[in-house]
Amino acid sequence: MNLRHRRSEMGYWLTERARGRGIATDAVRLLAGWAFGVLRLDRLELMIHPENTASQPVAERCGFTREGFLRSHMLKRNSGERRDSVVYGPFG
Repeated sequence: MNLRHRRSEMGYWLTERARGRGIATDAVRLLAGWAFGVLRLDRLELMIHPENTASQPVAERCGFTREGFLRSHMLKRNSGERRDSVVYGPFG
């Protein structure tokens, strides 16, 4: 989170058992509302792995717009290899 620039990133992950019940969609909507309302952020970004076909529709259901593709954007947690990200930006 960068309050000076009034922007932040958000991520989400659910166990397999919790998926498909709208939990992630509800959580993203609540957190985005808090970030824009209470924190008064101007920008909230979601960085999603290109092959994560479950998280991308969550972002879109919450009104985020796919803005681009970042190559070699992040390090994989366990291997140290680089991975790409799809960027979703704020609604409207």
